Parts: sequence; C-alpha cells; structure tokens
Amino acid sequence: MKLCVTVCVLILVGTRSVASAQLASQCVVESLAPAAAQGRNAWAASCGYVDPGAVSVYNDNSLYVAFTAGCGHAGCSPYVPVVGTDPCVAGLVKLGLCAISFPPSFTLSVSSIESGVDISSPGRFDACPDPASCSFGYLGGSALTISLTSTTNIADCLRFSSWLGACAGQGSTCSLTINSNLSTSAHWTRINGCTPR
Repeated sequence: MKLCVTVCVLILVGTRSVASAQLASQCVVESLAPAAAQGRNAWAASCGYVDPGAVSVYNDNSLYVAFTAGCGHAGCSPYVPVVGTDPCVAGLVKLGLCAISFPPSFTLSVSSIESGVDISSPGRFDACPDPASCSFGYLGGSALTISLTSTTNIADCLRFSSWLGACAGQGSTCSLTINSNLSTSAHWTRINGCTPR
C-alpha cells in the first residue's frame, strides 16, 4: 500500500511538471497581444471551453486561454481563433492560462539647440519645442520618424549640418526602429557670409 501511494504521488507530480512545461512552451509559441488575447477569451467562452464569467477576470489580469495544440497565428494547425465571433473548433483540450506578452519599452532622447523636433510613429505624434531637449518612451519595434521643425536659423546664422547618435548619417528627417534606449542630437554649423541679428 505504501509503495502504491509513493508511486501514485510521483506520477501525479511528474504529470504536473510535464503539463507546466507544455503550457510554458505553448505560451511562448502563441505570445498573443492584448486584443488577440481578449478575442481568444471571448471565443473560448462562446464555444464552451471556459465559463463566460471568467472572461473578465482573465482580461483584467492580462491572461488568455491556451490549448494543447494549435495557436492563434496564420499557418497554425489547428488554428485556434482570436476573434470572439469566429466559428468553434471541436476537439481542443484546454491546457491552462498564458500571460499576455507586452513588448518592452525603450526611451528616445532628442535634442536640438536651434529648432524643435517632431517624432511620429504609427498612431502617435510627439513634439519637442525649440530649443529641444526631450525624452519619450516607445514600445520596442516601433518605427519612428524624427524631423526638425526648421533646418535654418537666419537670426543666429546657423544651418542644420547632421545628426549625432542614433540618426547619424541621415538627413534632417531620420527614420529608425527602436529596440533599445537611443539618443540623437542635431548638429548646427555657421552659414558663411551671414551676420547674426
């Protein structure tokens, strides 16, 4: 009897370890963004895989339902929907809950002593007034366009010359993708023959 209890406990613990490893692996494969995760939860509730009352708890805690097979990306087999109104998929086995993966955030620092700096990215615009010295946070992988509000300051007889730092080698408009903390500053040079006012 003692041997049976010991063996049964070892099997149970071993099964939990395998399930935990499988869930961790599935969470890495899926890595759903917030909107897709909420869609998955709504879909799982509408198809009877989870209690509808649990959906708001999962969403509030940045969790989503994962299954033993498939994923919510194109090309997965089976494809596990991430839209609440998609048709149900039969035969899936609920594995557990994954945490939503948020991309890391990084800081872009910009400066320019003679002009303001504008920074645009999809769905967002940031302005740093003249004289510019600002820092802004962006999600990793964001495509940024950095531009000066003016490239010439006749009153001071200065003209934009180049960028230093992350935008080095680009013209007055700089394009980059942020995947680490970055900084850039505009370098200005004197306009020959100009007299400052």
